[in-house]
Amino acid sequence: MNIINKTFYFVGILIIFLAWFIGSIIIQNELALPKISSTFESLFNILKNKETYLIIFNTISRLILTVVFTYIIAFVLVLLSSISVKTEQLIKPLVALMKTLPIAAIIIVLLVSVGRNNSPYYITGLVILPLMYETTLIGIKSINKGITEEIKMDSNVNWLVVSKVYFPMTLPYILAGTIQSLGLGLKVMVMSEFITQPNLTIGAKMSEERVYQNLDNIFAWTIILVVFILLVEYFLKKIKLNKNTY
Repeated sequence: MNIINKTFYFVGILIIFLAWFIGSIIIQNELALPKISSTFESLFNILKNKETYLIIFNTISRLILTVVFTYIIAFVLVLLSSISVKTEQLIKPLVALMKTLPIAAIIIVLLVSVGRNNSPYYITGLVILPLMYETTLIGIKSINKGITEEIKMDSNVNWLVVSKVYFPMTLPYILAGTIQSLGLGLKVMVMSEFITQPNLTIGAKMSEERVYQNLDNIFAWTIILVVFILLVEYFLKKIKLNKNTY
């Protein structure tokens, strides 16, 4: 990112805070829109609490675990789809169903079947799986047809072919899908935690703050989530750039 882009990026951040500042002055109601000062005061208080880091760890570890296992499933589905067009068409309805299922319906079914502690894993996985599948499939399809045809002629798709050909060539698409999946996944994970309320998680904490009408604390937790996603995006883009330099 060059200096001009960085400048506009930070100007965009300033515009958001300016809109927040003006909005809080106009509304004049902490229960509707807390002030920037009270939100950051709450943020510092939250960060001073040792339990906060356990809560963050619980939610983030749940998210990472879900993303890893979901990517394994997505990659297997992509490999099956790459075998033939018929297999791809067979998998398409399943992916389309996951994309169109209302999250509320998924939460209700899973809450009953797997319980409140495990529901966020399944809910998040079902939401991000189509995204992971489609981005990785695009990556597979971007591989030169001559290479894929040669692989089909010389050998079957095996671990060596996956690790030496498919994975390196689709890595930029996997990283792009990971960035999107972590952003979307975190939203879904926190939302599902908010509803199912597993102990010591960000979503459950935000639900607790809602009950006590501590909107400044909810905004403070939101800032923590945004910062986490921005850091993840930064490091994954760094990895992507380093890969492209070789």
